[in-house]
Amino acid sequence: MSFRALLCVVVIVVTGHGAQAWAQQRLDAATLEALTERAEENKVRLGLTAEQEEKVTPILEASREKQLGILEKHGFGKGVKPKLSLREKLSLAREMKAVRADTEAALSRHLSREQMKTYKTIQDERRARMKKFMKSRDS
Repeated sequence: MSFRALLCVVVIVVTGHGAQAWAQQRLDAATLEALTERAEENKVRLGLTAEQEEKVTPILEASREKQLGILEKHGFGKGVKPKLSLREKLSLAREMKAVRADTEAALSRHLSREQMKTYKTIQDERRARMKKFMKSRDS
């Protein structure tokens, strides 16, 4: 899977429907369909009510935009897959961690404890996939 496709997976998983327009511009129909299915699966995993989805979507979209900005700042995007130094990787990780903490704080006002636990599990799974992908690129 290309970095762009993986990034789109991350965005769709995290934000669901709000990211579809963004992803449509960068992915083929089959990949977009697979990503949309994953977003739906995660929506089901969280058990969001319509009211929660309405409140949570803007939070996740803002988080996505911040994360994409950080990735672009570090040279990712438009087919570019930079080799980062350890210092750059640590900086990237710190910035992403701060965005995640802000996002979790905002989400916790709208999600139950159990939903937050599920959200964190989904994020841990996403980070593990991203870490595995990044390590495979370094080899």
